[in-house]
Amino acid sequence: MTDLHALPGHLIRRCHQISVGLFLEKCAAFDLTPLQYSALRALEEIGPSDQIRIAEVTAMDRTTVANVLANLERRGLVRRQVSKTDRRAKTVFLQPAGQTLLENAQAAVTAAQAKLLEPLSADEADQLLSLLTRIADENNAASRSPVRNAPRPD
Repeated sequence: MTDLHALPGHLIRRCHQISVGLFLEKCAAFDLTPLQYSALRALEEIGPSDQIRIAEVTAMDRTTVANVLANLERRGLVRRQVSKTDRRAKTVFLQPAGQTLLENAQAAVTAAQAKLLEPLSADEADQLLSLLTRIADENNAASRSPVRNAPRPD
């Protein structure tokens, strides 16, 4: 029988729990969740987009992205309006308050990521990020919400 704590899926799930906990702790002053941050960052990177495109870029399912965006809209961080080309779709716009929140929260987000990687040396952290990227990219099609046409870092 395999030890649960030696299974890669279990370890990744545990690391995800830790990552979310650190993010929420560091970003508490901004009332910001990892999914909200992802949606705001996607809008910052790709500009006004429909909800489906935001879901594709962030690897969120459509229901989750709709809920996240509704929450952000209630807070005045994004604006949604019916698309001019497709009445069934909503175009989402990053509002100035959303841009300001992203800018103000950036140090806290960076601190959460640094805390997560703190047990590793710089080389180990780079290697981990490279390996996680490879795992995510090469198994993307197996995801229930795969990334589609995401902008790639330079």
